[in-house]
Amino acid sequence: MSSVHETHLLAEGITAAKAGQRAAARDFLTQVIALNARNELAWLWMSAIVDTPEQRRDCLVRVLLINPSNEAAQRGIAALEVQNKPAPSMPEPTPIVAIAAASSNLIQCPFCQANTDSSKLDCQVCGENIILTCPSCDSTINLWETTRCPCGEGLRHYIFFPDGIDHEGLGQRYALMERWEPAARQWDRALKDGSHVVMLHRKLAQAYDKIGRNQEAEFHRQVAQS
Repeated sequence: MSSVHETHLLAEGITAAKAGQRAAARDFLTQVIALNARNELAWLWMSAIVDTPEQRRDCLVRVLLINPSNEAAQRGIAALEVQNKPAPSMPEPTPIVAIAAASSNLIQCPFCQANTDSSKLDCQVCGENIILTCPSCDSTINLWETTRCPCGEGLRHYIFFPDGIDHEGLGQRYALMERWEPAARQWDRALKDGSHVVMLHRKLAQAYDKIGRNQEAEFHRQVAQS
């Protein structure tokens, strides 16, 4: 079977999954995996439509075996660990020092105002980016504290409190600096918003080509042309 056929099946599977057609999505994605057991996107989307947490974990683990840097799979595994952690029947009193340490890891999301883990890139409640890297110097920018990097780079043109981030525009800024990993991440977020879909698929194909993730590049290229 050709890679074009594999890409077509993957696109059909993703479309069915987004439409809530789980049985059809499983059928398409199973065919993709039969053709190529290392298809990262197929395993990732399969994790969203399986029936049990155990099956979801298995799919996500397979994604990470293919690409240990896949952030969506990392977040999925972390979420499963939180869900499966048993609650103690009689919780012991927490020392004041421990409470202070736990509180120090929390920040207030500038978009939804919920408390979220300061060590995470995204808010665990609304999913919006909280920590970004500067397009110019790669320094960390915590959006709750500032939209401007000490190097002078400003992101205020892309940040709208409390509405969210202009992911498409911010991705373009990263691309202008040839920082393709964060550009792809922003464009992928923009794609989930459902606007400028064809153009975003083309941009994602370019970004993934630049960072050597050829399978994903080909997928987005095929979708843009369909």
